Amino acid sequence: MHSIPLDERAIKDQDVFSAFDLSLPGLKPVREALDRQDLKDAKKLLIRYMEHRGSPRFLFDYRSLPLTPIDTDTCPYSFQSSLGLSGSLKEFCLHVARKLMEEHTYVLPGGDRQVNLGKNWENMIHFNIYEDTGKIHRSYLDMMVRGQFFESLCVLYHETKDAGVLDFFEEMLQVFFDTYPLVITHADPSADRFQYTEDRDVMSVGWLAVVYISLFYTRVPYEISTELSFEILKRIWFLGIQFKRFATDSYRPYNHHMWERGMVPFILGTMFPEIPDFKAMRDRGALIVCRHIKEDFNEAGGYSEHSIAYWSGAAVGEMLYRVIYLARQNGENLLDEETAGRLNETFHILAMLCPPGKRYPTLGDNNGPLLEPILDLGVRTMDHRECRQILAIRRGGAPSPERQKEGETLPLDFCSHHAGFVCSKSGYGPDSSYMMMSAKIRCGCSGHNHMDMLSLFLTMRGRELIGEPYSGLLYHSIRMNSDLRGYMYNMPSHNTVLAYGRPIAPNRVYANKWGVYRPDSPVTAYRSGQKGIYASAYHDGYTFCRHTREILFHRERGLIVSDRIMRGNRLDEPHIQRWNLMPGALVTAAGDDFALVEKEGARFLFLWSGAPRRVSVTHPELLVPEIIPEKEDLAPILDIAFHALEEDRNKNVTVTLNLLILDITDSSQALSENKLKDMQARLEALCKDLKAPQALDTFPCLP
Repeated sequence: MHSIPLDERAIKDQDVFSAFDLSLPGLKPVREALDRQDLKDAKKLLIRYMEHRGSPRFLFDYRSLPLTPIDTDTCPYSFQSSLGLSGSLKEFCLHVARKLMEEHTYVLPGGDRQVNLGKNWENMIHFNIYEDTGKIHRSYLDMMVRGQFFESLCVLYHETKDAGVLDFFEEMLQVFFDTYPLVITHADPSADRFQYTEDRDVMSVGWLAVVYISLFYTRVPYEISTELSFEILKRIWFLGIQFKRFATDSYRPYNHHMWERGMVPFILGTMFPEIPDFKAMRDRGALIVCRHIKEDFNEAGGYSEHSIAYWSGAAVGEMLYRVIYLARQNGENLLDEETAGRLNETFHILAMLCPPGKRYPTLGDNNGPLLEPILDLGVRTMDHRECRQILAIRRGGAPSPERQKEGETLPLDFCSHHAGFVCSKSGYGPDSSYMMMSAKIRCGCSGHNHMDMLSLFLTMRGRELIGEPYSGLLYHSIRMNSDLRGYMYNMPSHNTVLAYGRPIAPNRVYANKWGVYRPDSPVTAYRSGQKGIYASAYHDGYTFCRHTREILFHRERGLIVSDRIMRGNRLDEPHIQRWNLMPGALVTAAGDDFALVEKEGARFLFLWSGAPRRVSVTHPELLVPEIIPEKEDLAPILDIAFHALEEDRNKNVTVTLNLLILDITDSSQALSENKLKDMQARLEALCKDLKAPQALDTFPCLP
């Protein structure tokens, strides 16, 4: 083939047959049918070949009869519908398929958003990048044209054996073909979008091709009309051949390029060795995948994009798992010693970052992903021991003595500013306490970074107290160039200190386009002991002052945070130590020295010492009503404004605010004024040398 077609609507049946190597023994019947000019039989025989070929092997295989339910929940990342996974993927797929069939309503991945497409499909989703950017969110179309709902219809058919599902599948398939034909308007090897008036980026085209391939490992293509099944194959060829354009494209970092230029060509070449043009893409695709692992994952296992969701859920879950597992399934070598080593380290970190709840913390873009499916990927792809151990603990099985002994060796602490995290916990059970701090060096520019230097996440007794409650909602809902988008990326939505009450740059500068150049936040000291950890880190992002944060985490009692602003009296405005409390956390009392916070029957004392301060309880009212409908539904924020002493006005001084967060759930003592002052004095004394080895032994407590 000398030219790559531009218009999906113009491709001919013969283009598809010509793409296959019909000299292969298994395709001999197809060749013979074409020789006798029996096009109908040739299509039928090609579909039959797809039904019965023994290799290559896909991520799953439900082609055989009798019809059996599709297991979506053992490894949800085998299905594109797992995007935004929040529970059983089987239940979600059945819900998606039924809403589409019964109401013509499209439910987007994750389930939070839906669109009625009209009784006669008159409301199909569209997005013109020239005209609609900044007015509506592009993800509605971007998700639609990835075609993941076709998976859901297959799941429904296998679950119910209802022939009506097949009838609807044919209708929906034809509507999709008619509504979203791909017409290439940007054919350059550097293209990131193929089409602009109907926004079709290269990434979503690759996803659609993979979804189409997956359909042939269900019964559906073999039980609908042969003509329509052949039309799916025709689209696989047309979409797939577009990736031949990238043979001369230059390398670019981050997961879009890894998927588009590496993984999709590798998948196409692996799953269709009968198509020479696809087969020729495979080796280059593998090289690009391995280069991305070596350059995007550092030796510590950290990822270039400082976002747990995009690191674990996107790069590892949605992308790398597919190609590593496909290579394993088909006896191919994909990973070398170095790439395997880096992925083993990344699963080590993901194991160490496990919180007590079901999800990872929401650090960076998107919701924190469900963690058990991520740990399962560590077992499936790398046979990762720590992932297997933690899964066994979390799933509550009765461990063998050997497994119990292994479980005791699991570390409770992790610290690496190359990876980007300081983390500690009391255990791996559901009622454990847990702390994580964002601290990373050499972030560079990442589309999924946030300005979250030294931001903290805290869970006590299994209750999430401090975090980022709205990051996921914002990410999926806000329009480009919206002030709320800037707020999501900027410091005010995180749990850090705003020097002089302001972020480094205003929200507005992060509102348009992608990419955050996040300042380094190196860890300067770290110690792990039986009772907890001490760590210190800083950032110089402001350029005229330094924020240093020391933390002392006691596994059973709580957390001490000491925030210091060096050259903290250049301006008159106070600094703000900010804590975004999670939904369900209630501030039941507050003064300038303390606050009481309750959640789900547990009680916690927040006690401050150090610089003069003013404690206030606020709410992120800018989210109402675009993100949160009612003000009453907002979680509280604790803002502590602190400043230098008046007598230090003409000096260069360091302004320090200390915070003790103490678990007082089981205490029978009343918090009298004298008791609070005594506790405050102990906090002040302890914070003079938090790094001292005995600091954890003298951590405050109430009887």
